[in-house]
Amino acid sequence: MVTAAIAISIQSIDLIMVPIQMYSGTTSVVLLAIPFFILMGELMGATSISERIIDLASALVGWIRGGLSHVNVVTSMFMAEMSGSAVADAAVMSKIFVPNMERQGYPRTFAAAVTATSATLGIIIPPSIPMVLYGVTTNTSIKELFIAGIIPGVLLGGAFMVTNYVFARREGHPVDQGFQAARLGRTFVRAFLPLLIPVVVVGGLIVGLVTPTEAAAVGALAALLFGVVLQRDLTVARLAGLLVTTVRQTSVVMMIIAGSAVLGQFLANERIPQLIASGLTGMTDDPLLLTLLINLFLLFLGMFLHASAAIIVVVPMLLPVVNEIGIDPVHFGVIVCLNLGIGQQTPPVASVLLTVCSTTGLKIEQVMGYGKWFILAMFVTLMIVTFTPATALWFK
Repeated sequence: MVTAAIAISIQSIDLIMVPIQMYSGTTSVVLLAIPFFILMGELMGATSISERIIDLASALVGWIRGGLSHVNVVTSMFMAEMSGSAVADAAVMSKIFVPNMERQGYPRTFAAAVTATSATLGIIIPPSIPMVLYGVTTNTSIKELFIAGIIPGVLLGGAFMVTNYVFARREGHPVDQGFQAARLGRTFVRAFLPLLIPVVVVGGLIVGLVTPTEAAAVGALAALLFGVVLQRDLTVARLAGLLVTTVRQTSVVMMIIAGSAVLGQFLANERIPQLIASGLTGMTDDPLLLTLLINLFLLFLGMFLHASAAIIVVVPMLLPVVNEIGIDPVHFGVIVCLNLGIGQQTPPVASVLLTVCSTTGLKIEQVMGYGKWFILAMFVTLMIVTFTPATALWFK
């Protein structure tokens, strides 16, 4: 909003038009998916769903050396299917995993680093709020974006688990439990209904039965019914608190979108996207080098901008270059989310890392001792996805 105000003063934009631009920027029906996905995540976090998911993840990978750290990652992969927000996942998972990992002998800073970085899976594996914003901003199919995020999300989760295993061997981290097929079967049965909710939501969107907004509404309703009717662990007071949290989180995103609509008009009037495009193409005409430069640009911006603002403001500037060098807009959407996911871990903004630090009482520099290696794993995954389009476009 501050940036939008500066833009208004520089260009002397008619103040009568400002509210109209802000309103028009937030009236897309697709944007209704955001509060519904936020509510779905809040509902699932407030019920026994997280406990069931953790038990299933423990049965799946707890037998590997460094078991609880792998359980942390796999749980984040499951939870990513339910919230679409890395910050929300980090807030919930840090309260659960960091104390438990510390009690089992893991360094507290290592537990915090694993929790913070694995929460980034929330914006890669569908449903993803940043992908919804990207789809609205660029007029790209949200269904295709969701499908495109599946394999990169699995690759990123695998990269985190490899990093976990390296530290587990080096520092002697314990095994959670031995593998038991019977336990895996029991935990799967308990987690089946919660896991079915995101499968129905994303599956219905993929096969074309519902729109993104309808899919989000179905997911929120299913989570509500699970908590109120099946488990009965949602009271009226608790539900009211979840609705207040949803409104607050939605308001933050919508204010960013409204301010970005004004800023976008300023950038269009000043032809900033065209200037950036000509500047980048003037540096080199090699598509691979241009792709690398775009990644570096996004990595830098991700350190200073909130993911929502970066998508709405910066992506339209880069689209002319992306179209010129032939990058598929769906592929580019995944690249953007991966870059901004790294930005959520790197100061000064580091929204996800700061969330975990505030919950655990640790300082950023303490967590970054381990976190830098997980960020390196994220960068390697980013390069693989960037220069291997089939990882995102496998369905085409």
